Amino acid sequence: MNSIHQKFIKKSIYQNKIDEKTTQCLICERKCKIMNENTGFCGTRMNMDGKIHSINYGNILAESINPIEKKPFYNFHPGSTAYTVGTYGCNFSCFWCQNYHLSHPDILIKDKVRNVKYYLSPEDLIEKAIENNCEGISISFNEPTLLFEYSLDVFKLAKKEGLYTTYVSNGYMTEDVANDLIDNGLDAINIDIKGDLEMVKRFCGADNDKIWRNAKLFVQNDVHVEITNLLIEGFNTDEIIIQNIIEHIKKSLGKSTPIHFTRAFPYFKSEKHSFTSSTEINILENAFEMAKSAGFDYVYLGNIYGKKGSNTICPNCGHLVIERSGFNINLSNIDDFGRCSYCGHLICER
Repeated sequence: MNSIHQKFIKKSIYQNKIDEKTTQCLICERKCKIMNENTGFCGTRMNMDGKIHSINYGNILAESINPIEKKPFYNFHPGSTAYTVGTYGCNFSCFWCQNYHLSHPDILIKDKVRNVKYYLSPEDLIEKAIENNCEGISISFNEPTLLFEYSLDVFKLAKKEGLYTTYVSNGYMTEDVANDLIDNGLDAINIDIKGDLEMVKRFCGADNDKIWRNAKLFVQNDVHVEITNLLIEGFNTDEIIIQNIIEHIKKSLGKSTPIHFTRAFPYFKSEKHSFTSSTEINILENAFEMAKSAGFDYVYLGNIYGKKGSNTICPNCGHLVIERSGFNINLSNIDDFGRCSYCGHLICER
């Protein structure tokens, strides 16, 4: 315990003592049963003397000022910037991980942490955001649920300063954690739906139904939700899988939920699974048309170049209201309240 920076260590809010040697972590739906001096699947929760502790509180390994569109959020404070932070670890096992250098480091996280001294307090994070004229905070890069306790402290301070707060997540937190995020001011979350029930169980080690449950919970509690579906050719690009995801979003979250179909690249362990080249663009374009045919108001394409799937069209009057070229944003057809300048239809939060 003494070999890890004391400021990184924070008692976990949700846990269950099983016996003298084992305690269960209740932060995500893996609900790891962790023996003394060991860590759970994600590597960021450690059993110390019979109690689960986070060992990465304020252990920020990546920080940058990002356009909110990079998360991606296209219908939430468009054109703004978010001070974005992340750390090590993930509670999923995706072979295609696009941020594997943080999510799946090459040695145990508890060993990594022992060699790290940089600590970013919630107060200093907020100060950096304000100094850099950011309008919000984003917990991203790796799975933000692993910074849960840190997030709560950051969110409370952000609210006092009028900053928005966002997560970019796989959505696999427990209901208690989701409710705490809601109660402490989470404004928006982008949830990455990896595929259907079978694929998520096989490659991520997770229960897709729990992710859908959380997405619905956030929507019901007025958290802005956008959905990303990273399309991995040959694994989740069958039209039946895509159609089922589209219908599930429509039924559970509503057709006004923004959907981002994004192109996967063969990173991390992709080659071992014969995913060796980037997903074909026509697959993304087909998914785009399927979602539009299903009646969705806002459908976008990511990790590709071109106009298709980059702009926001008013679903009421059909006018172009937000034009995007990379991260250059033209908001001239949106008023200060996020409404279409032509017909007054509400497009986004501003």
